[in-house]
Amino acid sequence: MLTTNFLKTRTSTRDYKEKKLDENATRKIFDIVEAEAEKLGKEDLSFLVNTDGESVYKALEGVAGYRGIMIKAPAYIALNALNNNPGSVVKGAYGMEEIITRLNELGLGSCWITVSDVETTVKKSAFNFTDGDVNLLLAVGYPLDDEVRQQRYDDRKPTEDLVFLGDFDTQATDEDLEQRGLNDIFDYAKFAPSTHNEQPWRFVIVDDEIKLYIENFKGDVNLIDAGIIMYYIDELGKSLAMPSGWDVNPEISSDKYTYIATKKM
Repeated sequence: MLTTNFLKTRTSTRDYKEKKLDENATRKIFDIVEAEAEKLGKEDLSFLVNTDGESVYKALEGVAGYRGIMIKAPAYIALNALNNNPGSVVKGAYGMEEIITRLNELGLGSCWITVSDVETTVKKSAFNFTDGDVNLLLAVGYPLDDEVRQQRYDDRKPTEDLVFLGDFDTQATDEDLEQRGLNDIFDYAKFAPSTHNEQPWRFVIVDDEIKLYIENFKGDVNLIDAGIIMYYIDELGKSLAMPSGWDVNPEISSDKYTYIATKKM
């Protein structure tokens, strides 16, 4: 499926069949997360898989979930950030989004679950880890409802509110982006998920670079938002032969705009 169409139909799966993952699907999931960790850097992060969904659900019920409601699923994948570098969370969220794409190809649904406010001892009871910290989970399973629904588009912010030229005083017009071949990328990237659909990302185009910022930074949830949008900019850029990859170096501050990463065009 084209990335543009995938973005339009991308919805979280919150209801799953009461069916354990079969052996083939489980093996592929372990292969997928291992390859992703290898690519992003095992010194910074790992992905933990628990196919005993019932045990994870019981450990986290009442303390974690999507908008406060724990999602019950046959399996869960956890991002384990192995250091205090905020860039590890950004890269991990990027990797989780790529994992979601691979899960979708296997016919599996998924849903993000943030656990940054959950006690570490509770998270360790759900996932057997000693180093680092689990920042987010992905519920995984066979969707109860296989119907594909179109995402709404009319509730998204206009592109000119998200993309700027040179500095934050100059909004990028459709003509500006079309001249650079970037209009479709940013128009479709607006479908990418973010916390409460707030779309906190801001982009500043400087010469041949795209600089990513977060407006009114709120912590790990926005680092996750950043990783997600970076993944989709990369995927959408493939149609223009744009090189993949970002120089990730978050500069956390109390300023209105928090710098996250830069991408070459």
